[in-house]
Amino acid sequence: MSEDVRPERGLTFGRVAEDYDRARPGYPAELYADIVSGGRLRVLEAGAGTGKATVALAELGASVVAVEPDSGMAEVVRRRTENLDVEVQVARFEECVVEPASFDVVVAAQAWHWVNHERGAAVAARALVPGGALRLWWNMPGDLDGPAWDAVRAAYDATEPEAAPLLARSLGAQSESSVPPADGFGPWSSSTYRWVQRYTADEFCAMAATYSSHLILDDTQRDEVLNAVHRRSPSTDTWTITTSPRW
Repeated sequence: MSEDVRPERGLTFGRVAEDYDRARPGYPAELYADIVSGGRLRVLEAGAGTGKATVALAELGASVVAVEPDSGMAEVVRRRTENLDVEVQVARFEECVVEPASFDVVVAAQAWHWVNHERGAAVAARALVPGGALRLWWNMPGDLDGPAWDAVRAAYDATEPEAAPLLARSLGAQSESSVPPADGFGPWSSSTYRWVQRYTADEFCAMAATYSSHLILDDTQRDEVLNAVHRRSPSTDTWTITTSPRW
């Protein structure tokens, strides 16, 4: 997907902001504990979405500036954080307005693939204090060989085979090699948090419907795909999620 298409697709989520907030998984507590370890952390967040990471970090005592380009998504963040130390900016991360050297860490939860990597890294480097960190993470399926994923692949093959790679990219977000080095930062280090999220077929389809690979389909195409997934999926299955950060 080219960079010029990315911003447009990244603004498709607002119309399903409430569904997104209900259906998307969060992230493991151990991840947040590793980020917020002592002291009052000042956090700049790229692509806050509906505030899943924003809320968790702020509840651990961090002060967060959450940058989200979609006004519908940003409104959910504001509502969820009205009693927390959170400022919400409606802007692309590359265009956010923050004081230089004013943050301890820049984070992006399931969002850095929407950011122009070169410009985003420059914003992060300028915003961080000396010794500050850029921390990126994604949820990814931990097991792509189980019956549930077989059902998903079969449903796509039967309905929208060209969309299948987009869903795989959405659900399987980023491999380490696909995240380029960030100018001004050292080599990436990575770790993995393995946890389990259980979905019924209804819940999985509700989550899949919030991915841009589905939102760009017309209503008829989207319904056809999701109905096929629902028919073929086990009524319940264990979906293992691997949260894969880049430090």
